[in-house]
Amino acid sequence: MLLLVMLATFALLRGTGGDPFTLPEGYVGIPLPLERDLREHYNLDDPWFVQFATYVEHAARLDFGPSLSNRYLTVDAVIDQSVPVTAQLVVLAALFSIPMGVALGLFAAIRRGSRADTIATTASTILLVLPVFFVAWTLSRYPALEWHWFPLGWDTWSARLPAVLTLALAPAGYIARLVRATAVETLGEDFVRTARAKGLRHSRVVLVHVLRNSLVPVLSAAVPMLALLITGAFFVELYFGIPGASGAFNQAAHVYDYPMLMGLTVVLAAVVIFVNLLADIAIAILDPRVRERGR
Repeated sequence: MLLLVMLATFALLRGTGGDPFTLPEGYVGIPLPLERDLREHYNLDDPWFVQFATYVEHAARLDFGPSLSNRYLTVDAVIDQSVPVTAQLVVLAALFSIPMGVALGLFAAIRRGSRADTIATTASTILLVLPVFFVAWTLSRYPALEWHWFPLGWDTWSARLPAVLTLALAPAGYIARLVRATAVETLGEDFVRTARAKGLRHSRVVLVHVLRNSLVPVLSAAVPMLALLITGAFFVELYFGIPGASGAFNQAAHVYDYPMLMGLTVVLAAVVIFVNLLADIAIAILDPRVRERGR
């Protein structure tokens, strides 16, 4: 999967044309002999398959090479500085969105068909479809910059919480809809009726039997939810002034810094694949039917 991601990213970058050493018409670039030396040094004149094979060989050793746009930085150094910040933002947003979405979905399922169910379902739909870039721009522009309710950045918790909540809204709505659909189905199952017939308290039936089955689709949706968080994090970092991977990615895209774009993409893809593996293991633990199919 990582090889496919590398190949697709490599093809897209090379398909755009240009490189950091070729400036648009009208701009004064570096001397032609120096440009030739740099292109030779970074293997930009080699055939594409040679460049790709060389990149895969270095990436397998976790060496993503130098930045083409900044001679004093390596891609590994930028990844070490920026990706942990993005990871913190995504993890904190997940920690907020999962309980929020599960609670909202269970609340709607238990009160199915009531006005409370309608309000909760409508709220989850609004959270899901509300563009994260619009929410991030609005909160960073008015409450932060004009009304001074909280600072921008990532240095203090008063700055982190608005950014985290902004990123957590859409995944919370996504989870709420999944949990509601599964919980409504689970509430009609025979084992739930049997548990109620045995005299178990309603709260115990919901928290032990219904909640456990409702978490399975949440884990199945871990990968698309993580992709939603990572893509949303780029907008949140941009508008809230967070020094994460989005700044390095945007700068690299403007100057055709191939190694930087490739390195950031591969690292984020590896995170998504790893989370997918963890989600599959967790689903097998929670759902005995999955373990039975695997035998």
